[in-house]
Parts: sequence; structure tokens; C-alpha cells
Amino acid sequence: MNYHITYKHIRNGYVRINPDWSLQITIPTRLKHDEKFKNDLIAKGEILLKRYSKRTHIQTHGDDFVMLFGELVPKDELPSYKNLKTYLKETLEEYSRPLLDKYSEIIDHKYHKLIIRITHSKRWSCTSDQHISLNLNLVHLPTQFIRYVIIHEVCHLKHKNHGTRFRELVEKLYPNHKQIRKELRNFVLK
Repeated sequence: MNYHITYKHIRNGYVRINPDWSLQITIPTRLKHDEKFKNDLIAKGEILLKRYSKRTHIQTHGDDFVMLFGELVPKDELPSYKNLKTYLKETLEEYSRPLLDKYSEIIDHKYHKLIIRITHSKRWSCTSDQHISLNLNLVHLPTQFIRYVIIHEVCHLKHKNHGTRFRELVEKLYPNHKQIRKELRNFVLK
């Protein structure tokens, strides 16, 4: 197994998977000579790689195609944009904003701002000041997953945690949410 070790002035160590499927192991400087700690992180990384390999990996784009709402679209069929990222961002916003408006009106809680950006750790979020943030990579997934994410975040406008009232509201707005959520967790976008 291929791995790279980095030492940083941090409290806890962690393991990440690099795009080339190697492990990035980050160890607190104070534990630089602790072989047990290092070996434990390597073992955790191996488990992480096994789980990661079982997920559905989706190639989001290539030289001549882009995955858009779950379908391969030839790049020559897209409007001419200098920047593909700009096109994808506008496309996701055009799809998302009407849904955000509809569901926020249903629950009678308005969002203040929609933010679309690439994030590496999360797909979405809702802040305490009613800003909804979507990961740009959602544009590559089929629409039922985007709809679930939007409903999930709109429900956070009313209930900030994942408590019972939040789950009941999600269930009311998207009865099939458990299956969709399970499938969504299985995707890895490349």
C-alpha cells in the first residue's frame, strides 16, 4: 500500500485518501516517534480504502463530455463558455433556486442567500443566518439527489439540528428521503 506521512503541529492525527488512491497520513509533531500511533493510522487508512473502493465512483467530466444531472453530455452540445465551472454553477443555480423558493415558502422560512461552490468535505450546508450553500459537484448527480439536498437544507432553515422535528419535516416533504440519502452517501465524484 502506498502512503505519504506528514507531520504538523496539530492535536489529532488523521488519514485521507488522495486522488491516486494513496493514503495521506498526518501525524501530530509531538507523536513523530510513536510507531504504534503511526501503525494505527495506517490500519485505519486501509479500512477507509476498502470502504471507499466499494462506493460508486462517477467520472464527472472528460476531454469531450460532462456529466450533467446524471447524464453524459458532449461538451460540443453545451453553450460556448470560456469557463466550464461558470456554466455548471449557473446551471445548478437555475435548477436549485425555484426549488429553494418553493420549499422555503411551504415551510414559511425564507433563505437569505444561495451560495454555490466546490467543497471537498461536504456537499451542502445551512448557516445560522439562513444562507444555503450547495457543492457545485451536485450538478453532476441525477435530479432526485439534488432535490433531496435542497429539501434537507430548507428544513434546516426551520430546525437547525437533525432532531425529531427536523426528520419529520424532511419525511413530510420527501417521503423517499431515506433511500435517496443512502444512495447519495455511496457516490464519489471524480
